[in-house]
Amino acid sequence: MAKKRILKEPAAGKRLVFFAAVILSTGVLAGFGEDKPTPAVTASKALKLSGYTQLLGTVQESGVDSLSVRRSRFTLAGEILKNLKAKVAIDIVRSPVLVEAQFDAVFTDFAGLRFGQFLVPFGVESSVSTAELDMINRSQPVEKLAPGRDVGTLGRDVGLALTGKISLFDYTVGVFNGTGANKADTNDKKDFAGRLGIRPLEFLSVGASLYKGSYSATAGAPLTRRDRTGIDAGLTCGTVSLKGEYIWAVDDATDKRGWFAQAGWFVLPKTLQVLAKFDGFDKDISAASDRTNLFTIGLTWFFADRTKIQVNYEYLRKESGRMVNQALLVQFQAGF
Repeated sequence: MAKKRILKEPAAGKRLVFFAAVILSTGVLAGFGEDKPTPAVTASKALKLSGYTQLLGTVQESGVDSLSVRRSRFTLAGEILKNLKAKVAIDIVRSPVLVEAQFDAVFTDFAGLRFGQFLVPFGVESSVSTAELDMINRSQPVEKLAPGRDVGTLGRDVGLALTGKISLFDYTVGVFNGTGANKADTNDKKDFAGRLGIRPLEFLSVGASLYKGSYSATAGAPLTRRDRTGIDAGLTCGTVSLKGEYIWAVDDATDKRGWFAQAGWFVLPKTLQVLAKFDGFDKDISAASDRTNLFTIGLTWFFADRTKIQVNYEYLRKESGRMVNQALLVQFQAGF
């Protein structure tokens, strides 16, 4: 009986060792088969996501009354490497959706290199984000003459620019394709754009802009002259603000002019603002009575910095005094 027990015990022990080995090997093999988490792609600092959506209602005498989602724009920005900043903006209401793809290599406060697709440095109102505009619409001369907006592409273009600040001055100068955002170049020429600003006092800013270029609508089409010169000024004193801009333009052989003046007053600080604006646009100064004047009055209620409701009344008339259109616009903007 003792011998039988001695013979059986090694066999049982072998089975236990075998089962333990199977279990262990199965666990090890399962571990080899598991998907390991992919390391997260990180920037040198946290990237910031911001955005806003605008809902617009329009009632007008000439044209169609409408409700629309005007913009729904999102921006991701931050430092992706030391001294290299990036900003990418899309608008999912538009096609193509890309608004900006801007990169800034910052060398010193005095000089940095900007490249990609970004706002053409010209004037003040064209360079202000739509989310920060005082009125619902930009002025006529800015929409029709500011580089990048005159060709219908959001005031952006693909280019390369130097930027910086020196004492009271700030500057941006660069070269651009000249065809606008999300468009291939149509010629070998590159356009020059630049703006110099000065803030002699905390409440006063003055600027001058220059654009020299050539434009062809399609590849191989004849080049036409496309030059712009502008001056702008802004003053803020407590709850009152004043600003204005003047643009001279030459398209081929046609001289054009435009200007605007605007006043604003915060009746309730940072909450309720009333505005009045007058602008004029002359599409050919050699032609008689073709200038259009637009008068706008506005009321803005701020729920937060980028969340607000705007009410504008626009009255558009010819130089002769004949009314072209009048409209009531109400826009709600939700931003973060």
